[in-house]
Amino acid sequence: MMKVSILAAFGGGILSFLSPCILPLMPVYISFVTGYSVQELKEGEFSFTAILIPTLTFILGFSVVFVTLGASATFLGEILNRYLHIISRLLGVLVIVLGLHIMGIFRLPLLQKHLQLKGIRAPRGILGPAILGMAFALGWSPCTGPILASILAYASTQQHVVKGILLLGTYSAGLAIPFLLFALLFGYAVKTLQRFHRFFRAVEIISGLILIGLGIAMLKGGVFI
Repeated sequence: MMKVSILAAFGGGILSFLSPCILPLMPVYISFVTGYSVQELKEGEFSFTAILIPTLTFILGFSVVFVTLGASATFLGEILNRYLHIISRLLGVLVIVLGLHIMGIFRLPLLQKHLQLKGIRAPRGILGPAILGMAFALGWSPCTGPILASILAYASTQQHVVKGILLLGTYSAGLAIPFLLFALLFGYAVKTLQRFHRFFRAVEIISGLILIGLGIAMLKGGVFI
């Protein structure tokens, strides 16, 4: 069961990246993190390390936030271990609701709020992108919120903090790898992005169905490892 949950967490990270409010804004995110204009990035007017280092530190920033959330969720689950079966079923209902939200059956206003780029300046120095990554991890709720909340709900049913860390670390990797590839292959990625718009609705539906499946498994008590 652990292998399945790890694959689900990794897939959740990829689906978060492909969501309609992360992928279309990737050129802006990369420009903001690296300090290069979108045009400069398209024309390849940068050194490899000038893109690699800030992107990796940005990824590190949001990964630290996600992994910390995972550890916290599992730690809380350990404290409430006596009531774990009841909690799992309640969280299963929540995960199903989040799945319906991401499919667009209805919308939860809390998950519609997000961090705006307007008025935010990229911090200078090596730690700047890492700080941005932490801020964006908390501000990406319309994009990562439903999937992230579902994985955190699952993490809270695990019996060891290490499992929560592993789940959220894997989720971060699923989000980080395509993010890094987009940055390093910027020109090609932007061209591909223009053809991907037609699939955004399909990504939402697939994500929602996966969350609903996970919620049903939690209702049946089938998520313990």
